Amino acid sequence: MLTTLIPNFESEIEQIHELAPSGLFLMFGFSFWGPEHVYQNYHPEWTEIYQRRNYYFADPVFAWILSNTGSKRWSEIRLPDVRNVMKEARRFNMKYGAAFSQRHNATTSTLTVTRSDRELTDAEIDFVDAKFCTWGQLVMNKPPLTAGELDVLRGLKDGLGQREIATQLGISESTVKQRAIKACGKLHAKTRTQAVAIAVQRNYFLTT
Repeated sequence: MLTTLIPNFESEIEQIHELAPSGLFLMFGFSFWGPEHVYQNYHPEWTEIYQRRNYYFADPVFAWILSNTGSKRWSEIRLPDVRNVMKEARRFNMKYGAAFSQRHNATTSTLTVTRSDRELTDAEIDFVDAKFCTWGQLVMNKPPLTAGELDVLRGLKDGLGQREIATQLGISESTVKQRAIKACGKLHAKTRTQAVAIAVQRNYFLTT
């Protein structure tokens, strides 16, 4: 999905990976509904441990991300690590790292990068931050939805079925279906429910 939103995505990621050979985690649009987009190349065993032990809200780096914007080296995050998440991460050569956080409306986007041998320099952090900011603008900017597409999404948000939406709008069911398909495509949503959730997150219904 991100390959369609960020030009030359693989080569862009490779530039970051050169600075963070122990892995990176990239997430856009995190909210109550979950993230809109995720990419990560951490060690598979670490990913499995992190998920199985439900480290998300015990992780001091993730806690910092949820409460702040900007960038921070892991070593500068002064939050308690009661479950020794960072100690466990070191077993997978994740000793040094940096976190980057942005807000897009009511959602959080984040990038974390890590390496085993040294801290990232100020210049390297600035380089990564600039990339991340550009990606955030590309991924999270609101694509234009037509008034008709928004009308269909609004009907779905209100719990109406396809036939009810068609009757309410005075259009055919096939038109409702086509508008829903186009809206899903523009929002990069897999389902109508996800499209509605994304539209709500990005405040489409508040500005029309």
